[in-house]
Amino acid sequence: MELKVYLQILLKRWWIVIPTFLITLTSGIVFTYTQMPIYTATTTYVVVPGSAIGDTRNFTYGLDMLSGRSEIATTFAEIAISDRIKRVALDSLSLESGRDYAISGKLRAGTNIIEITVDGPDPIIVRDLANIIGTTSEKYVKGMYEIFILVPLDEATTPKSPTSPNKPLNLALAATLGLVLGGGLAFLSEYLQAPSRVANLSVNIIDEETGVYNREYFSRRLSEEMIRAKRNRYPLSLALMRIDNLVLLKGTDSTKVRAELLRQVAILAHQYLREEDIIAYLDHDVFALLLPDMSGQSAKALMEYLQTRIAWTSFDTATLGNKFSLKSIVGITAYNHNGTSRDQFLAQASRALELAEVEDDNKSFLLIDNSTIDDKHA
Repeated sequence: MELKVYLQILLKRWWIVIPTFLITLTSGIVFTYTQMPIYTATTTYVVVPGSAIGDTRNFTYGLDMLSGRSEIATTFAEIAISDRIKRVALDSLSLESGRDYAISGKLRAGTNIIEITVDGPDPIIVRDLANIIGTTSEKYVKGMYEIFILVPLDEATTPKSPTSPNKPLNLALAATLGLVLGGGLAFLSEYLQAPSRVANLSVNIIDEETGVYNREYFSRRLSEEMIRAKRNRYPLSLALMRIDNLVLLKGTDSTKVRAELLRQVAILAHQYLREEDIIAYLDHDVFALLLPDMSGQSAKALMEYLQTRIAWTSFDTATLGNKFSLKSIVGITAYNHNGTSRDQFLAQASRALELAEVEDDNKSFLLIDNSTIDDKHA
């Protein structure tokens, strides 16, 4: 479900995702194809005992010494990349500066083989420079050491393609970065707009006059709770409560006073309802109360208690400064999972309210399967 939501956000914010992706990919293409290509050439040498070491026995001893003391071969590798050797090699190629060419040397792990590598923009020069550095190092070592010498292994060859930039890798990274960046901006935009949507949603589902849910939201929740109750065989009750004596209000401020009293009744009702209960204002001074997981008889008992609290409460109005005693009439129906539609269920509650209005004691009226249970017959 969450994946579907994420996809919907990306589709809705395509005008952020696609341009960001294209800009990032284009930047990657420009960067890749404007970079100077770098070529790499490598020559290898082997460090071996020299002829000065003598017979076979001494030669074997020399090999053992090389195996146990890798710093000998490492020293030769450092000599190969020294400034002295580099300067001689550059002069041989008539190059004034070698700042565009990087020279490195290393000893292959577990061997006596030295790799001399040159990186630069010209494939011919990197080949020649690697080979000249190798031969220069070989001569220099031979003049210093007699016991160990450098022997050529593989000569550097002309590289056929640059090692940098790696165009497929760069373009793949640019495309991936573009998608990630575009998606991130889309989610950020959605997040930043969430508070305003929540505020608009609150306005759209709340009745301004009473401060409780409006009829449209109540109708949607009624359908959802009926589906849930039918699927799980849970009880569900619906009550309609009319504040009966508000029609007696007269005068220019009657509309404002009526709104104040209805809001106070809604606040009082909330105190005796559960968190999962839904209260909404329909019209004509009628509140609808949706009571999930509550049987008809339990709903009747709750509503009668709420009626008592309303009758015992003295309501103040800031407009007139008077106190009012209000009377409520309640009709209740219980969902019986028999395929009743939302409109039929609401009509049953309206019928229960009509029956409650003809009762002299003004108690709540419970209607189940078109049969009635009131205070006298319950």
